[in-house]
Amino acid sequence: MLNPGLRTLVGFLEGVKRGAPVSFSGLCVGGRRGYGMVGRYLRFCLDRGLIWVVEVRKGRRYPSRLYALTGRGERLLEIFEDVAL
Repeated sequence: MLNPGLRTLVGFLEGVKRGAPVSFSGLCVGGRRGYGMVGRYLRFCLDRGLIWVVEVRKGRRYPSRLYALTGRGERLLEIFEDVAL
């Protein structure tokens, strides 16, 4: 695969699948990615219906959300498994 953005998206979705349900900070630490990049990919995937919010935990100041793949996200990963990365 020549497109680094697609490779990163697939890696991000695999991280969500591996740790599901996973939190924002879990995605940052587990994939060794920055907060800004994880935030952008979360927004992109939520808008496209690739991941969904499983649970919202009320915290002291900000609520914590847990994310998991949707059926659409699972199918996208299956397509990319067939293609050599």
